[in-house]
Amino acid sequence: MANKRKIINDPVFGFISIPNEFIYDVLQHPYVQRLNRIRQLGLSYVVYPGAQHSRFLHSIGAMHLMSDAIASLRQKGIEISQAEADGAMVAILLHDLGHAPFSHVMEHTLIEGITHEEVSLLMMEAINREMNGALDTAIAIFRNKYPKHFLHQLISSQFDMDRMDYLCRDSFFTGVTEGSVASARLIKMLNVVDDHLVIEAKGIYSVEKFLIARRLMYQPSTK
Repeated sequence: MANKRKIINDPVFGFISIPNEFIYDVLQHPYVQRLNRIRQLGLSYVVYPGAQHSRFLHSIGAMHLMSDAIASLRQKGIEISQAEADGAMVAILLHDLGHAPFSHVMEHTLIEGITHEEVSLLMMEAINREMNGALDTAIAIFRNKYPKHFLHQLISSQFDMDRMDYLCRDSFFTGVTEGSVASARLIKMLNVVDDHLVIEAKGIYSVEKFLIARRLMYQPSTK
């Protein structure tokens, strides 16, 4: 029997533990392992030779941040069951399943009229059938059909774990500092009010830096 208690040494966030056997089994699915062969930044490595990182590594990082976010919210009295925590972590782990080779570069080239998020959902549903409905909660959270809507906001919003990881990761691998954000502090500032994800007032300056980092990482080159 394989040892399902794995630790991954991530160059951005350090040692990341795979939380449990369920998430380990999802991680080992061929659809997920395929992301090892998908470049996170498409053809950017032509300009930034260090930008060789994969969608798989990004997904692992986003899952790690989700785990930290759930722990932080629980400390503040927000009720999140283990099934909900697993669902949110699996949803963020699988959010990029539908990316084509070279990621966004080929988004509408191989299949017209469909986004990678829609393809991701189709692939998640296929995995769910193979695992006898084990991903029902994850899919509901991913589709924003789960009663606790703040869990979906952790996956897809203007301030989610996806964006938080790729800013740090893309900045690290391209060798620029513009995308560096204080992810640990931002996560500690998270809270939930009326089923909406919010940031505590004392985290305002960290949020401002986060928004500026997003702007700078998207800024077109003038050269």
